Amino acid sequence: MNEKDREGSSKRQADLPMRDVLKTVSDEVRMLSDTAGNLQNLVSNLIVAGAFSGSQSIYELQIMDRLCQNLGAVADFLNGLAKGAPPEWKVDVTGPLQAVKLADVCDRLTGGITDSEATTGDFEDFENWPMTG
Repeated sequence: MNEKDREGSSKRQADLPMRDVLKTVSDEVRMLSDTAGNLQNLVSNLIVAGAFSGSQSIYELQIMDRLCQNLGAVADFLNGLAKGAPPEWKVDVTGPLQAVKLADVCDRLTGGITDSEATTGDFEDFENWPMTG
């Protein structure tokens, strides 16, 4: 990308409608909630299989349910804000995006990637992971 392309890209990012930014962040938090829910299902299966013993472990795993509920509530709140934000409200996201260290998250927040399968930073080398061998 040349310098002219970067300038055009940053100008587009600087003038995003607030409602679009809130909706995008809401969608991202909803995706986190869904992922936490999937993890909760995995842990539930491990409990049924006897991987956890003692009532204290099971009690502490209630935190996962609370995490899912809290993430869903924040996503709902952000979505509600997005619906109520006037279309003329604009926000400069250039600075905040520089704080996002994960490229796939940054791309989703700016509309660069919509495919949830296209991710970076995931650990994929399970052949060398002690639990699989």
